[in-house]
This record gives sequence, structure tokens and C-alpha cells, in this order.
Amino acid sequence: MRRRILIALFAFGTLGGYGAGIAGMSCRAHARRDAFERHVAHICADAARNPASAPTEDEPGYPW
Repeated sequence: MRRRILIALFAFGTLGGYGAGIAGMSCRAHARRDAFERHVAHICADAARNPASAPTEDEPGYPW
């Protein structure tokens, strides 16, 4: 009986751990997406202000 309770507690702990991990990844995904959108908006605004300074395909490291 004691062994079954211990197995059940470990199973619930495992499921809870996976659930918390998935929830945490989801939350961080929103933050990463928002940061990337801000980065792209900043790059686009800079390019709109000064199109002559935009990188060309001839530059090393294009597009990054």
C-alpha cells in the first residue's frame, strides 16, 4: 500500500513538472515573439528614415 502511494505521488509530480515546463515555454515564447517584432519594427523604421544605409546583398554577412 505504501509503495502504491509513493508511485502515485511520483506520477503526479512528473505530470505537474511537465505541465509547468510547457506553461513556462509558452509564456517565454510570447516574450520572444514580442521582442522579435520590436526588433523588426526598429530595423524597418531605420531603413525608412535612411534608405541609403540599408544593407545590400553585396555586403558580407547579408542578411544578418
